[in-house]
Amino acid sequence: MFSSTTTRALSINAALLILAACGAGDGSQRAGEPQAPLDPALAHDYDHAQDRDDGPQAPQLHADAAVAKAQGAPSAPPVDVAPLPPVAEVVASTAAPAAAPVEAITLASVLTPLMPATYNVPPYWPVWWGTGKPVDGVNCLVSGKFHHHVLLSIYKDGKRLGFPDGVGRVHAGCYHAYEMHVHDASGVVHMESDVAKTFKLSQWFSLWGLGLSRTGTAGLAGPVRFYIVDKHQIKRYDGNPADIVMLPHREILIVSGTQIATVPNYQWPPGI
Repeated sequence: MFSSTTTRALSINAALLILAACGAGDGSQRAGEPQAPLDPALAHDYDHAQDRDDGPQAPQLHADAAVAKAQGAPSAPPVDVAPLPPVAEVVASTAAPAAAPVEAITLASVLTPLMPATYNVPPYWPVWWGTGKPVDGVNCLVSGKFHHHVLLSIYKDGKRLGFPDGVGRVHAGCYHAYEMHVHDASGVVHMESDVAKTFKLSQWFSLWGLGLSRTGTAGLAGPVRFYIVDKHQIKRYDGNPADIVMLPHREILIVSGTQIATVPNYQWPPGI
């Protein structure tokens, strides 16, 4: 049995622990006044009680445990308090996001005559109007000494769109047309010049006045995919679309929206 002096000291020690946990009742500590140190064996239990937000129970639990430990009784664990689960380590992922899937477009197994299939379609864009001034190296037409054709096929959600009347032709300033122009909604672009020239897709879109990129082309939202058909062979183009050369009888596919699996295999009419 403890003497009355020992018991009183333990009670004082427990009271000091309670005051220390509560901030001495007024949120402050008097200067120069010593605090009773926490028993290392009990500090762990006290910290967990604070983490569990047990409120006023935490200091009382600690004080009771201090008296019980001094009297030789085992410390009772907190009642009805479940241990906290371990904190999982969060590791930031440095992996690059997966690239958007690109469809594998194939050409139809049968040939489709070009003009009947593309001529009588409603235009998707409004009528174009130019000034007759040079645009990105495309000038007013002087003569058709060199005359070639390329086909532009622009798809939105699986549907081929008709060209407006008439990019490069309806204008002021030139006598007849620009060196690049269309005559109908088919997407057949006439490339005419008095000297041999090689045009690029960027020049056509500069003349048209619409954007050209993989994030948006001709007012259509991206991602935009590009394909080239040469001699009935189709190939996806992964380079800068501005650099695509508009070669004679080449078809350039510009695809936006829904993926497509098969496109017509066009047969150019004789004589053009």
